[in-house]
Parts: sequence; C-alpha cells; structure tokens
Amino acid sequence: MKISVLHLERGMLLENKRIIGLASMEYLQAGFIILGILAACSEYSGGQIRTTLSTIPWRGLQLSSKYLALAIITMPVAFIIAASGVIYTFIMMRDTALGIEIDTMIETLIGATGYLTLTTLLSAAIGALLRRTTPALVVLLGYYFIVSPLSRDFLPSIKNYFPDTAGYYMYMPPSSDEINVLTPMQGTGISMIWTLIFITAAIVFYCKRDA
Repeated sequence: MKISVLHLERGMLLENKRIIGLASMEYLQAGFIILGILAACSEYSGGQIRTTLSTIPWRGLQLSSKYLALAIITMPVAFIIAASGVIYTFIMMRDTALGIEIDTMIETLIGATGYLTLTTLLSAAIGALLRRTTPALVVLLGYYFIVSPLSRDFLPSIKNYFPDTAGYYMYMPPSSDEINVLTPMQGTGISMIWTLIFITAAIVFYCKRDA
C-alpha cells in the first residue's frame, strides 16, 4: 500500500513539473502565430510577391516549399523555447522527486515542439488565404484567445476537435477528472488534419487567383 501511494505521489510530482514548465505555452503560441502570419503576408505588403512569382512561376511548388522552409526554421526555435521552460523546471524541482524522468521530458518537448510548429504552419496558411497581416492577426488571435476559450464552456462535446484544444493534448497531461480526453497521438492527428486542410486550401486559392 505504501509503495502504491509513493508511486502515485511521484507521478503527480512529475506531472506537476510538466504543467509548470509549459504554463506559458498559451501565451507563447501567440509569437508563433505572428511568425506564421508574417511569413505569409510580408510579401504582399510591398508587392514582393510579383517578383517571387516571376522567379518561380510554379505557384503550388513555391508555396509548398515556403511552408517546408518555415517548418524547418520553426522546429528548432520551438524546441529551444519549450526546452528552456521544461528543463529549468525539472532542474529547480529535482529535489521533489527521485530524479528527472528523461523519457517524460523528451515526450513533453517533442509534443510542445510539434504543437508550436503546426500552429505556425496553420497561421501561415490562413495568412496566405487572407493576404493581409492585420485581418489575419485579428482572426487568429481572436480565435485562440477569445472564441476558443469561450467555446470550451458552451460546446464541451466538440471542444477536443478544435486545433488548439487537440494540440493541448500533444504536450500536457489530461486532468484525472476530464471526460473524453485525447491521447497525444489523437491530439497530434487532429491538429495535423486542421493544418493540412488550411494548407491545401491556401495552395488551391494561391494557384487560382491573381497575386
């Protein structure tokens, strides 16, 4: 009985470390949303998009390559930023548990990195659809910080299928009293589906309309 209680307490301490280390993710994602929007809309503000299309006339290939380059740039940045919070928390709280769970820390960092990368790509796709920085910022920041939090209370049955809520389960442990929680793989899958839908729509519209 004592062993079971000890394991339970140790598990709770490890989960608390993970929660504290990623407590700023809700606000940290705003920076990656802005990064994605700027990557998509910056070429339209000064008319550079015409030069880009003159150099690379294959629009689908050009935009797909842009998203790939954005993902490559975003992943190490997201990993470093997420790691700074998680590793610091694990080090500062090392005396509250028997030791640092490397596997848990790696899983958390991979999930957080994946979520921030998918959020950046999703933002870039919506930016490409709207083609203007300010409207894209209003739509995305309004959704992530106003609409989505409110919808979790009014639409509890479908809240897990929203991109930000599904992405939450990629890196954060579900609460013991939550119902219909998602696994990290399910959260990743739903987030990827949302991202691919918007990327596909962005590429289709990009190929059909004028610069």
